[in-house]
Amino acid sequence: MNAPDCSWKFPKILKSVGTSLQPGRLVIALLTVTLLMLGGGIWDGLVPAGVSPQGLEAGAWSGEHGLEDEGLLRRSVRRWSQVDLSNDEATPSASRVLELLQASRATAISDGDSNERVRAITRTIDQVEAIRPRGAFEATVESLGGNLNQFVDGMEHLAPSRIIDAVVGTVYHLPASLWHAGQCWFLLIYGTFFCFVVGIGGGALSRMEACQCAANERLTMREAMNHSIEYWPRFLMALIVPMLLAAVIYGVLLLIGFAGMNIPGLNIVTGLLYGLALLVGFMLVLLLLGYSACSTLLVPAVAVENCEGADAMQRAWAYVLNKPLHMLVYLITALVGLALGFFVVNILTIMTVNLTSSAIGAATFNDSILEAGRMGSVFAPVEYESAGGSSMWTTTWTAGLISVWMMLVQYLVAGWIFSYVMAASTRIYLLMRHACDGQDEHLIWWPGMVQGTLSDGPGRDD
Repeated sequence: MNAPDCSWKFPKILKSVGTSLQPGRLVIALLTVTLLMLGGGIWDGLVPAGVSPQGLEAGAWSGEHGLEDEGLLRRSVRRWSQVDLSNDEATPSASRVLELLQASRATAISDGDSNERVRAITRTIDQVEAIRPRGAFEATVESLGGNLNQFVDGMEHLAPSRIIDAVVGTVYHLPASLWHAGQCWFLLIYGTFFCFVVGIGGGALSRMEACQCAANERLTMREAMNHSIEYWPRFLMALIVPMLLAAVIYGVLLLIGFAGMNIPGLNIVTGLLYGLALLVGFMLVLLLLGYSACSTLLVPAVAVENCEGADAMQRAWAYVLNKPLHMLVYLITALVGLALGFFVVNILTIMTVNLTSSAIGAATFNDSILEAGRMGSVFAPVEYESAGGSSMWTTTWTAGLISVWMMLVQYLVAGWIFSYVMAASTRIYLLMRHACDGQDEHLIWWPGMVQGTLSDGPGRDD
């Protein structure tokens, strides 16, 4: 008899698939994703690559290539580039070799060389790419892409274990792997930037969903962005406060280890009171687990209630602890909606790209359409074949512009995922609030109410 009484409410979450596709929301989400990618690209451009070529799970890169990898790099330069690499010269970096190979492939295409030569250079590029160390952001994006593909595959084949692995891999293993790979500054600096951008973009999207759920009012992009920019400190603090608390608790454990375990005599006292250290560690685990479970509700809490960041954390945590089965049902429903929506968006995107590329490419006798290629999946590498015609500088520029549009297509799909997550999270928050506090789902904060409450402020018209 204690089963959650939400069986008739959870389908409302699936409406997020449709609302997240509204043009205004997609534009906001696209801008958010673009800013995140731009910030990550700047980080990788400024900070030397320090992640293993095998990805985050392999840990930090040692800084040196093995003999076999060095042999591959030297052979690649000597065979495919114009650089005369002597035996006494140091082996160039993988990034430098890739630049030379890509220039050689571009020259081969423009000179009308055989497709076999172009394909051979491409295979060499793939081999060198496999041994190139990754930047922190690049490795993070690769991990997220792998988890997304695993999640969709698990939904398609009804494999709960793969779905759970994908979710846990994103929520827990990804930040843990970054930490163990020595990317602590990336977690701190880019993590703050991430929270800032997501707070503003996600706050706007959550506010749009909350207004549509409450009063069937569709906010414009300008209205939504003005709201999130005005209250950006609240959105930011809602995401950062739990991590600040975790950092403080972790600092206490470090202090215990530094002072309590290294000073003779005091280490004995620390050993006697080690149970207190375990208690502090237990508090840290609870905080991190709570943040993982409640993180999707933090921004919607501010968007719905216009409360402070700490209050948003308290509300989200209380709702999850009070009705965990409700939260589980709602999360499962949201994940099903994500899988179904992505399946449709993925198919439409692939068909659009491939049909456009095939139709235009059939009447194009140079390689200007090369970058459009063919897509097997939205986030998979583009497959292409050279037309074999001679190329001018205008052709190269055209191909470059097309590659930008292809990148924007991928960003737009990633933006829809972000838009859906914020819309579904907002609906989950409203349903959880109704289940725990009995507040109507149509009751949200409006200008004129007391901030952080749903009470009318002085002079507000009824």
